[in-house]
Amino acid sequence: MRTSPRVAALAAGACALVLGLVGTSLPAASADEPVDARGTVTSSAPYLMPMEPYAGYQPQTTCQQTPKPGVLMLADWLVARGGGYGPIARACSGSSTSEHKEARAFDWLLDATDPVDQALAAALLDEVLAPDDLGQPHALARRMGIMYIIWDDTMYASYDGFVAKRYLSSGCRTRRKCSTTLRHRDHMHISLTRKGARGKTSWYYAQGLVPPVG
Repeated sequence: MRTSPRVAALAAGACALVLGLVGTSLPAASADEPVDARGTVTSSAPYLMPMEPYAGYQPQTTCQQTPKPGVLMLADWLVARGGGYGPIARACSGSSTSEHKEARAFDWLLDATDPVDQALAAALLDEVLAPDDLGQPHALARRMGIMYIIWDDTMYASYDGFVAKRYLSSGCRTRRKCSTTLRHRDHMHISLTRKGARGKTSWYYAQGLVPPVG
């Protein structure tokens, strides 16, 4: 059956209209746009300093009991979201290595069995591990000088690219026989680099912290 010129013209016009609308309302995603599975992206706008590189492991080597300014600022920022204020410094006794003994770690008190606290923890991890709007991954964690986070049997370490890994304390043989505290189910542990603990990374400067010289 032969199609009339009028029908053919109408069909062609309709196709052009549909293609035009699709092209306008559904732009193709750029390969350069930041992509995050959780859909979270943070802003690069507040920062004048460049992004910090991924930090290596910096174990405790001395014992210092005075909390450092970066740790105190991060602790206040976390507790303002909810949860409780846990320990920063720890006694020097014992042979175990801990950033608490250098007062550069903070325990944010959260209960892994509480849906509200679980949501707080998930929101924090989403935010600090998200890329920024320039596509730089794990932007806040790097700017804060976070060396690693342990929460609810899981560890996120800068020196492992913040990949989530199952965690079992060296003081436990099995998770079933491990205490709630050693499993980090009653608190989120956050260890900072020495530079982050002193408040000398870009996030602390953006918050207005002027750290002491040294």
